[in-house]
Amino acid sequence: MGRLSDYVDVVAFLPRQLLSHLRVVLGSEHTLISVASWTELQSTVQHQVPDVVVADPSAGDDPGQVEALEHIRRLFPSLPLVVYTALVPSALKAIVRLAKSGVEHVVLSRFDDEPQRFLDLLEGIPMHALSDRMLEELAEALAPLPVTVVRAIDQLFRSPDNFKNAQDLATAAGMNLRTLYRNLEPAGISSARALVVSARLLRAYAHLQDPGRSIKDVAARAGYHSSFQLSQQMRELTGKTTEQVRKEVSSDTLITLLAEQVRRRRRRP
Repeated sequence: MGRLSDYVDVVAFLPRQLLSHLRVVLGSEHTLISVASWTELQSTVQHQVPDVVVADPSAGDDPGQVEALEHIRRLFPSLPLVVYTALVPSALKAIVRLAKSGVEHVVLSRFDDEPQRFLDLLEGIPMHALSDRMLEELAEALAPLPVTVVRAIDQLFRSPDNFKNAQDLATAAGMNLRTLYRNLEPAGISSARALVVSARLLRAYAHLQDPGRSIKDVAARAGYHSSFQLSQQMRELTGKTTEQVRKEVSSDTLITLLAEQVRRRRRRP
């Protein structure tokens, strides 16, 4: 199943020239929040919960810029971080150091930042590995489904923010809700709602791995009105509270639990 393009929220701390180029790269289809200091970057990451951070270690006048990025990486490991910088000796030293903190994505100005190539990177990064693993777990069940339904489910797990309920999934598949259920049931998937909830819970789980993120922050980022609503759905599909899932449940276990619920829950439209 091919990846579908996603709406991406980017927070950036960059020198003026690099920031201008990033605006061109993102165009009008994505959101760019520009910050003016390392302190503002850390605050924005905490409260806005973006999809991607793009930063140049040489931006600003603060001496602790690399430390600031290391701090973000340590507190929010699920948040993708892209280093976008010019090819200069000081930047190379910072890149080597940040690589040891797990920063994987580096874009060099005038070498790697051709607009389409840069955009492909930014659109692809938010596709969390949990989504791919869940789709693999459901692959056998999805195989006989119509292409339109498979593409809608693929889009659901890669962009769960765009789906609030089963009707949204039916709309993405180009059919009414009753027809969606008729298509799903022979494949052993009896609950379109469970599909939607499981996709949203997977997104929430990714953010739960960030020690710097409160459950309230996680709930908001995953599209819930409150942490209580998140906890209700987490308990419904896993039998555990959000806090228990955060502390006790591995990603493999969570995927197994959610896949079992998707395949066996029965709810009629």
